[in-house]
Amino acid sequence: MVNYVKWIFGGILVGCIIFTAAYYGINQNGNTRTIREVETLLSTSVIGELRESQQIELDPKEVISNVVLKVIKVQKNHGKNIRIQYVFLDKKGVPTEENKHIDSVQFKVELLNVKNEIESQAEQRLSLNSIEDLDRT
Repeated sequence: MVNYVKWIFGGILVGCIIFTAAYYGINQNGNTRTIREVETLLSTSVIGELRESQQIELDPKEVISNVVLKVIKVQKNHGKNIRIQYVFLDKKGVPTEENKHIDSVQFKVELLNVKNEIESQAEQRLSLNSIEDLDRT
């Protein structure tokens, strides 16, 4: 009788471990997928905006508003709070706020639970001055 109890307890323990790993894996996968979708959507929208307006320069604040909009569109069905952090970088990767020196933007998307603790996060760096060069971190 005791032997069966050990096997049942062991099976339940293994099941809980698998369930927990799957839960956190799904959250991280969803967050990473969001970053990839935002990267694709943003790069195509940036190219379209450049072609339409014939502008060589992009307004960095407009890019950030596009990033936030795309993330919200992709994440709205998850029912979790989202925190988005961003920083503008120059060619050397140093944070800057001067429009003429901004070369790329790095943003981090974090999925938060009900206690506002980070469940999952993903980071992405997008080049703003080059259509072909998308740096991935």
